[in-house]
Amino acid sequence: MLMVAAIPLCAQMPQMPHMNNGFNPQAFKAHLERFIAVEACLTPKEAAQFFPLYDEMNKKQRGLYDQIRDLKRMKPADEEQCKKVIADIDRLDLEIKQLQSNYHSRFLTIIPASKLFDVIRAESRFHRQAMRDAAKFHRR
Repeated sequence: MLMVAAIPLCAQMPQMPHMNNGFNPQAFKAHLERFIAVEACLTPKEAAQFFPLYDEMNKKQRGLYDQIRDLKRMKPADEEQCKKVIADIDRLDLEIKQLQSNYHSRFLTIIPASKLFDVIRAESRFHRQAMRDAAKFHRR
């Protein structure tokens, strides 16, 4: 019965919740987790074990992405400084990929590879749709 109830949810792409015409991080996170849980068919037990670790990974990634954003905002004065900034960005990109790889290994102790694959796809779909929704919202 749960699978039958989930089919309509899987068929619909998320509509992002807005709070007072602004972004609500808690609502976004809750919507993302619901979407991923449905798309990957996570059991309540799997979800309870998976999402705290997933949140931990995202928090660490966010810190690395923030560093990259800060580096990209600066314009170094000379060629050597430009090379250094490029190397720093490359290093941070590699750190993000290594972090993902490490967490994927940890996730596989909680959920099967087929579900992790579905989680990765669902996350990507969710974020693409969120970007489309944000663009539509801002055009109004």
